[in-house]
Amino acid sequence: MPLKLKLSLIVTVLLTLTVILVSAMLLRQQQKTLTAEMVKRGLTIAQNLAASAKQSLVSDDDLTLNLLVKDAMKDPDVAYVAITDEKGKALAHSDVGLVGHRLERAAPLAPLGNELLVQTYEVAGTGELIDFSLPLTFRNIRVGALYLGFSQRSIAAALARARNNAILISVAMVLLGIGGAVTLASFLSRPISQLMEGTRAIADGNFSITLHVPSRDEIGALTHSFNEMAASLREKDAIKRAFTRYVAREVVTEILKDPDKIVLTGERRDVTVLFCDVRGFTSISERLPPEEVVAMLNAFYTLMIDTTFKYDGTLDKFLGDGVMAVFGAPIYHGDHSLRAVRTALAMQAGMRELSARRVAEGKAPLTIGIGINAGDAVAGSVGTEARMEYTVVGDSVNLAARLESAAKPGQILIAGATYARVRDAVQARALGPMKVKGKEEEIDVYAVVGVRGA
Repeated sequence: MPLKLKLSLIVTVLLTLTVILVSAMLLRQQQKTLTAEMVKRGLTIAQNLAASAKQSLVSDDDLTLNLLVKDAMKDPDVAYVAITDEKGKALAHSDVGLVGHRLERAAPLAPLGNELLVQTYEVAGTGELIDFSLPLTFRNIRVGALYLGFSQRSIAAALARARNNAILISVAMVLLGIGGAVTLASFLSRPISQLMEGTRAIADGNFSITLHVPSRDEIGALTHSFNEMAASLREKDAIKRAFTRYVAREVVTEILKDPDKIVLTGERRDVTVLFCDVRGFTSISERLPPEEVVAMLNAFYTLMIDTTFKYDGTLDKFLGDGVMAVFGAPIYHGDHSLRAVRTALAMQAGMRELSARRVAEGKAPLTIGIGINAGDAVAGSVGTEARMEYTVVGDSVNLAARLESAAKPGQILIAGATYARVRDAVQARALGPMKVKGKEEEIDVYAVVGVRGA
C-alpha cells in the first residue's frame, strides 16, 4: 500500500474516531440534561397534584380525585396516575377499571416509605418510565399515596433528532477531512519518496549519495539525518575493509564505536591475561594422521573461543596448541580478573568433557594447563599498515605465560597479587614461592580450586 494512501487512511480513521467520540459524548450529555429536566418537570406535576389531592382525600371526594387524575393525563408525557388511600386501595386511577382495587405495583419498583421516591424502570411496549411516589399526609397523618408515571418518549425523540443531526455533521466533517488528508499525505510523501530512493541507493552499496534537505521541519531533519547516516556508512565501509586484521568480535565492536581506534599506538590498561596450553600435544599428534590432528585442534579451539566469549573476554591469538585470552581490554570490566578465573574453570570443565568423549571413542585423552596474571599492560594494535593485530604486551603478560608453563595437567595457576583481587570469590590452594624465568625474586603462586558457593 503506498505511503500516501496509508497516511490518508490514518488521518481519516483518526478524524472519524474523534468525531464519533465527540458526538457520543455530546449526545450522552444531552441525554443527562433532558432526563434531569424531565425528572424536574414530573416532580413538579406530582407535587402539585399531591397538594390538590390531600383535601379531597380527607373529605372522601372521589369525584374530585378522578377529575384531578383526568386533568393530569392531558400531559402527553404522563403515562399513568394513581391515588390510593392509606391501605393501598386505588381511589382514583388513569385506568378506571382499577379504581376500588388494591393497587399492584410493578415488580422492579421498591415500596413507598415516608419519603418521596423516584425510580426508573422498563415497561414492555411503552419503554422506560420514571415513577414518582409521594406519601400523602394531612396534619402529619398519612392518608394515602400518589403514584405518577412519566414517559421518556420525548427524550428518545429529542435524542433521535440530535443523533441524526450529529450523523449529518459527522459525515460532512469526515468528507472534508478526507480531502485534507489526501492533500497532506501528498505533501508529506513527496520528500519521503525521495528518502526511499536514497535508501535503495544505500542498499545497492552507493554510500556516496547525498539528498537535498527540502525544509527545516521534521522531514528536513530526517533527510539531514539520512545524509549523516550515509556519511557514517562510508566511514564504516572503510572500517569493514580492515576487519580481516582483527580476530575478536569485541575488537570489531570497539572499532565501530570509535573509528579513531585504528592506530598503531597503544595505551596502558589494567588487564588480566590467560594462557592455556594442551599438555603432551606433540607426542599425541605424532601418533595421529594430519586429519585427526586438525579435527582435535578445531574441537579444542571451538571450546576455548566459546568459553572466552561467554565471559566477555577477547581471544588474543592462537599459539599452536594453545591460546591467549585477555580480559579488561579492549572492553573494560571491573571484575575482569574474576571473569578470567571463571573462564579458566569453565575451560577445564569443558576439556574434561571433551576428553571423556575422546576416551569413549577410543582416542587419547587431552589435558590443559592454564596460567593467569593481572596487572598493567600496553594494549593496542601492533604490526604494519598491511597487517595489524590487537594484543597486549608487558611484564604481566610474560608472567601469565610463565605460570602456564609451570602448570601441571588440569591445573590453574595464578600469581599472589592476582589471587588477592579475587580471594573473596575464589577458592585456591597456596603453593608457596616459585622462581619463574624473567623474575629476580620468587613470587607467591596459588592453584585455583573453584569458585566459592558454586
